[in-house]
Formats: sequence, structure tokens, C-alpha cells
Amino acid sequence: MIRILAADIGATHCRFALFAAEISNEDLPLLSIRRKRVFPGRAFPDCATALRGLFAADAGTQALLSPDEPVDTAVLAPAGPVFEQDGEAVCAMPNLPWVLRSDEIRSLLGISRVLLLNDLSAQAYACLLPAEADTVCALEGKAAPRAPLAVAAAGTGFGKALLLCESGYSGEGKKERLERLAGSARVLPSEGGHAEFPFVGEDEFAFARFAARKKGGSRLIGDDIVSGAGLALIADHLTGSGASPEQAAKMCVDRPEILEWYARFYGRFCRNYVLDSMALGGLYVCGGMALRVPVLSSPAFAEEFHAQTPPEHFLRSVPVWHMRAPEAGLFGAALYALLRLRAWSNR
Repeated sequence: MIRILAADIGATHCRFALFAAEISNEDLPLLSIRRKRVFPGRAFPDCATALRGLFAADAGTQALLSPDEPVDTAVLAPAGPVFEQDGEAVCAMPNLPWVLRSDEIRSLLGISRVLLLNDLSAQAYACLLPAEADTVCALEGKAAPRAPLAVAAAGTGFGKALLLCESGYSGEGKKERLERLAGSARVLPSEGGHAEFPFVGEDEFAFARFAARKKGGSRLIGDDIVSGAGLALIADHLTGSGASPEQAAKMCVDRPEILEWYARFYGRFCRNYVLDSMALGGLYVCGGMALRVPVLSSPAFAEEFHAQTPPEHFLRSVPVWHMRAPEAGLFGAALYALLRLRAWSNR
């Protein structure tokens, strides 16, 4: 049995889980969560304090980690770019005042193998585990078997990633599939949420001027618009309510124009990413906003995703999937750790 500590660290929620992977001769390793801990992103001032808390019992429950239960590898997936610095993986999170360093995490946890990857990269690996990610189809299409998969998520910010797998994504439940994935699965992270958002038409330009005044600057990026804060800006612009993101999400029921604007912006940002990357394998949407408001079922999302494209255009063939499980990033991170362990053992 292999024990893996996985973490999906966002500004809104931080999720930690201890996984057990059981490997048989015929089937894919069975990943199961033994224990889990979820807390608000700002519950701890820094990563070190949060990691020390994993060794403590919480409200009468067992501690997530124990010295008597050694962990084979830890993989942390923060919402931010991961770079190499002095031979160590480092991430300074843009929406949470945490700085993660692989050497410091090794020392704090007493685990020799520590991996860092972007949180959307973990979500991309979760595309290979559709059952665990609770994946359902939102827009029908016909995926090309070995084409890139685009992954997009709106929450506190907006994230993107691209999954490449030369051996394809089909096939269920056989160990040989993991062997192929270990040699061919690759994720290309992105910081596309920091790209400027494209507005269209006078109504949207008026909103952009309003949003820029509220944000105190002239440059609006995807994180500003396709996020919880962006939904609040839309609600404020249309109603003058000054709503918080949570209040704006509730207002979508009685004020459908708020959802229509947000779904249109979400569809546009996703469409542009699929066009940029030729992601003919499909678009996978995850993140808290798609769970909080019915953005993918809004006609405005589909209309904008297919906007200005004739029926024969390749966008019409791109399926859109919704990964609904909050633990999808944890399963993706754990799968990434398994693939790396397999690569280490084959050296």
C-alpha cells in the first residue's frame, strides 16, 4: 500500500487528504481517501502553520497525519504559478499570502518526496479519473481521442491548464492504462487568468468602465471578471446593490440577467482558451463558481462558447464537461504523485 498526502490549496478553500493506493496486477491502482481536512483559505496565516495543524486532532476527530503512519510522498497543489528556485519548487500564491517551498515542506512533514504543482494542473490530471471527479456532460460534442484537453475553473480567481496524452484517454480499469499514462500524460499549466479580459459592445464597455472604477485601475483581467468578485461586480453594475460574491450568487435566482452576463463572460473566456490551444479533446470546467451558480446550464454560456462560428467550425464538435466533485483536485494530485512514483521506480 502506498500512502499519499494530497492538498488542493485555494484562497477560498484548502483541502488536505491522506490517500491509500492499493496496486493489483490487473487493475489501475485504487485511490481511496482515508482521512480529509477542509478549512477556509485564510484560516491559517501561512503554509507552515497549516501543515503543523495536520498532526493535531480536530473537534474530536483523528489527526490527518501521524508519526506512526509514514507517508510515501506529498503533493501540494496551490492556486498559483510553481517555479524552480535554487533547485526547489516554489509557489507564491497571488490570492493568499502563502509561500510554499518544497524543502521547507519536506522538513515540516518529515517526508522525503514532496511535489508542488499548480492547482489547475491537479484538476487536469483528475480528467483521467472521471468517476472520482463526478464528471457530467454539459455540452454535447465528439472529442478527438488524442487531442489536448482544456481545463478551466472560476473561483476566487480564474485558472486554466491543458492536458496532453499521446496514448489517448479511452480504456477503463486496466493496469496497462496507467503504464501508458505514466509515459505520455503531461500537463501544461497556465496563468491565463491574468490575461486582459475582452469586452464586446457598448453595454459591456460601460460595465468595464464601472468595474475599472471599482477596482481602482484601468486594466481588467480574467481574475477580475470570471470569478466570485466578477459576479459581484456584475450584480452591482446591474442593480446597484453592492452585493458580496455570496449575495450575488443568490441574486441570480430572482435577477436572471446577472447570471446571463456572467455565463456569457465565462463562455467567452473558455472559448478563447479552446481556440488558443486547439483543445479538440474537450473542455472540462471545475471550480466553486460553476457549483455555486448554474453557469453551464445557462443558454448564454453555450451561445457565447459557439459565438460567430458556422456549424462546421471545430468548436461545434468540442464537448464541455463539468467536474462536480470538490475533491477532484485531490484525486488529480494523488494520481500525479502515483505517476511520479512510477517514474522514480523505473529509473
